[in-house]
Amino acid sequence: MQVGASRAFARAVRAWSGLLLLGCSACARFPDTPTAGGVRRIVVEVQVAGRIRPDYHYFVLFNLSNDSTGQAGPVPVVAPPWGNGFAAGAFTHFMRFDNLQPAGGYALYRVQPNTNLSVFQYLGAPRFSEPVGAESSRLRFEFDLTQLIPDPNDAAQMQFIQFNIIATDRIPIDPNDLAPKVVDALGDPALGVSQYLNLRIDQNRIVRNAETNLEPRGDAPDPDLDIVDWRVEVRAL
Repeated sequence: MQVGASRAFARAVRAWSGLLLLGCSACARFPDTPTAGGVRRIVVEVQVAGRIRPDYHYFVLFNLSNDSTGQAGPVPVVAPPWGNGFAAGAFTHFMRFDNLQPAGGYALYRVQPNTNLSVFQYLGAPRFSEPVGAESSRLRFEFDLTQLIPDPNDAAQMQFIQFNIIATDRIPIDPNDLAPKVVDALGDPALGVSQYLNLRIDQNRIVRNAETNLEPRGDAPDPDLDIVDWRVEVRAL
């Protein structure tokens, strides 16, 4: 979707100053069937229609809220004032891929508290990541929950996270910057909102785009930003 293409969508996905929080109607849910588990490995795959461009910016965002209702989660920033230039709502950690990151392009970050989502701590690279070649259309990486929550006991208590994927051509931060910005995220712009996934992680599971219908094909004008498929796997270690 492109900023300016739909006033209704721009109003629905509010700018930074509003810190848009999506309610229950805007998050996907899964059966409430908890099982015992320890610290988890989380595997994420993201597919675009074209190719992954390192000069673009790709984010996978996580809100480690432990909120079973998923009242708040990460959403894209699509209009000024831009804030951090890529995401608003609620998120505590993210993976970023672009050519500004260390070797390999994949990097994990923690959002520093009380910074209006504007200061981030580099946590290192994921445990594993798939190299991105000139014609690659997929990002794939794996991380352990203790990379985000270092204390294993605290990590083991995490049951619910909120999850979103954002692909964008630029990250503006000047509130007076009115140039167009192309962005895609989970959700169908025809519905007027961005949607994030409310995911239970205290059990082994695989969740795919085909099972949620969160992300349609062709909702971004640039195929290198058009997210067409995704997959999240949770494994107990």
